[in-house]
Amino acid sequence: MQRSAAASYKQNSFSKQKVDGEDFIQTDVCPKAGDVVLDLGCGTGELSAYLAELVGAEGKVIGVDPDKERIRVARESHRGIKNLSFTEGSASSFFRMDSNAYDIVFCNAAFHWMPEKQQIFNDMFSSLKAGGKIGINYLDSLPPFEFNAYMLLNPENAERICNEMYHCESKTKIEHYCLSSGFQIVKHYEFCAPFVFESIEGLLEWHWSTTHGVFDLSLITEERLQKYLAPYVGENGEPCLDFRGIKEESTVYRLTAVKQAANALLKTLE
Repeated sequence: MQRSAAASYKQNSFSKQKVDGEDFIQTDVCPKAGDVVLDLGCGTGELSAYLAELVGAEGKVIGVDPDKERIRVARESHRGIKNLSFTEGSASSFFRMDSNAYDIVFCNAAFHWMPEKQQIFNDMFSSLKAGGKIGINYLDSLPPFEFNAYMLLNPENAERICNEMYHCESKTKIEHYCLSSGFQIVKHYEFCAPFVFESIEGLLEWHWSTTHGVFDLSLITEERLQKYLAPYVGENGEPCLDFRGIKEESTVYRLTAVKQAANALLKTLE
């Protein structure tokens, strides 16, 4: 029996989003014991569980995702963690539930799926406690190895995936939205994303699972696959599935920003 896209996403997250996300958390987000954290676009909850471990028993982590199946997998996988809960919902519906509730809003490899980013920044600002922070890891555009996969392997679904599902914005626009909402940017930088795959099958399954199953594996023909892989074939004739360090493939950014406490904001205005 073939596993679901959500179950496949969970497996892929161990080697992709989880490794990168944990590094981002350790390097820039730095949660403290007792923090209340919202993991926005939590997927199957691997990073939510890691955050719950870091904030400890006195803290709390809420994972939210619009994918019902991913939330089901998250609940089943992490049901033993007492300070962790999962809720099905989108950014537009969830943020209006709480104000001044969180110490951290964390969003790893999900922000580029969300439209109406200015409103999301506004809602994040309102939902944070004074002195709270956001940590966002996002794509500013689709890396060519992803874009080409959709265009060459799934042209029937390419329009839906690239223009309806993804909502990438430039670094400049993201900064504008962030500052307009009242945040003070702490760090905003590009880094080399860990896009490494062990096999062609693993690469194709990653495309399938990250697009919630819209990338249709049954549409891939041998002719389409050979055309897609041609630019990535090495001198030995084998496809190179390690996209790290290829400048045109690396379009991932990390943003951390803080909501200044009222007294700190007044000092900056004096």
